[in-house]
Amino acid sequence: MKPHFKAASLGLAASLVMAGAAADVGKDERLKLVLEPHERHLVLLEMRNFLHVLQTMTDSLTREDMKTLAEAARSMGSGAANEIPPETVAKLPDTFKMFAGTVHTTFDTIALDAESLGDPRHTLKQMGTLMQTCNACHGIYQVSTEPFPPLKRGGLTSGKTTAAKPVR
Repeated sequence: MKPHFKAASLGLAASLVMAGAAADVGKDERLKLVLEPHERHLVLLEMRNFLHVLQTMTDSLTREDMKTLAEAARSMGSGAANEIPPETVAKLPDTFKMFAGTVHTTFDTIALDAESLGDPRHTLKQMGTLMQTCNACHGIYQVSTEPFPPLKRGGLTSGKTTAAKPVR
C-alpha cells in the first residue's frame, strides 16, 4: 500500500472514529486489547516514548533545529519497532500492528525528510498526519490487563470458612 493512500485511509478511519466518539461520550466502546500487566506496561511505555519524541520534535521545530528533530524522529523509527516481545505482539490484532508499523515508518520518513529537505512546514504537516494515525488507533483500542478470575467462595457464602487449596 502506498504511503499516501495508507495515510489517507488512516485519516478517514480517525475521522469516523472521532465522529462516533463525539456521539456518545458516556460509553467507552473501544476494543479492549487484553494483556498481562507487564505487557500492558511495555505497550503504554512505547506510547509514552512516542509522546516524548513528539514533544522533542515540536520543540526542535520552534527553533528550526532540523538535526535534533531528525535524531528524535529516528529514535522511534523502524529500529524501535522490535522492542515489544514477539509473544506480546502475537496477541495484538493486525489492525493495531498496522497502525504501529505506520507510526514507526512515519518517524523514519520524517527523519529522512528533515535531513534532506530541512523544511519545518513540511515536517509539521508530516507530524499532523502522524498524530491522525495515533488518534485513529486510540479511538479504536484501549489497552487493559487480564482480569482476575472470579473468586471461588465455597464455604464463605454459607458462613463457613474453608482453607484455600493450592492450585496444581
